[in-house]
Amino acid sequence: MSISQPEVVEAVSLSPSLVVEDDPAMRERLGRVLSMLGCDEPQIAWADSIATAKNMLEAQSFGIALVDIGLPDGSGVELIGWMQATHPKVPAVVISAWRTEEIIFAALRAGAIGYLLKERDDLELSIALRSIEQGGAPIDPAIARHILGWLAAQQPSLPAVVAADAPAPLPVALTPRERKILELVAQGLSNRDMAESLSISRLTVECHTKNIYRKLAVTSRTEAVYQARRHGLLH
Repeated sequence: MSISQPEVVEAVSLSPSLVVEDDPAMRERLGRVLSMLGCDEPQIAWADSIATAKNMLEAQSFGIALVDIGLPDGSGVELIGWMQATHPKVPAVVISAWRTEEIIFAALRAGAIGYLLKERDDLELSIALRSIEQGGAPIDPAIARHILGWLAAQQPSLPAVVAADAPAPLPVALTPRERKILELVAQGLSNRDMAESLSISRLTVECHTKNIYRKLAVTSRTEAVYQARRHGLLH
């Protein structure tokens, strides 16, 4: 496949933001964090339930949605899945106290581009959210370690898993450059670090990453690494 006309990478803006959170104290915290990032109160919409969030998303455009998992009328995972189907251009980032394997993977599969924990201080949350504007997909360090531990635990049983449920062949093979970028993604490098390592622009890295996501049918770095290992693209 030619990559002379790569998929356009759209910038992610933190403004305006939709915050889906029902806890008053956490709403106040997130308002403070977003203000640190230049997104002041008039640019923040607040929803305390899935139903309210859906109505707001239908009524106006947002640059990003910050979504809690435990909401009064259901799980934030449900909302993220609905957003992926109806408003795919609005990226969703989970900010939650939930850190179970089932919830983490469900949120990422639903389409979340990041997963952050409420236990982090305001500065840590602001740094993670700022990275989104630079093409990042923020995963809390504790969550990243949990995911990597889970992947490592699967390795001994991988041949049996593949034999029982072999992944379908990729419809379009990854190019050598895409495979190299995937290797760097697996090593945890940021888009900026990959650009410097390969002597290419960050936009080029983002375009290659988008192509990798499309070919592997995934929506996050974590899923890309997991699927690449299933297909034998990484070792």
